[in-house]
Amino acid sequence: MINRLHSKLHHPAPYPADEVFENLRQRLRVLLDDGDVSRWALLRAEWAYDVALLANDFRLWMQHLDRSFDAAR
Repeated sequence: MINRLHSKLHHPAPYPADEVFENLRQRLRVLLDDGDVSRWALLRAEWAYDVALLANDFRLWMQHLDRSFDAAR
């Protein structure tokens, strides 16, 4: 039986080195360092960064599925 979990899936992927991700990360860092920022603004910034990372992880997962589907033919 073939193991469906590829060994690459067991290792965490590095965060994408992209300008958009870096801008979101820097914005979040600035808000965390600012003592006067509202919790709502901080929550929105964290949510935007988390959603961007989740979408990227989903994209990588779909690429993995596509590669394995093409190899099955």
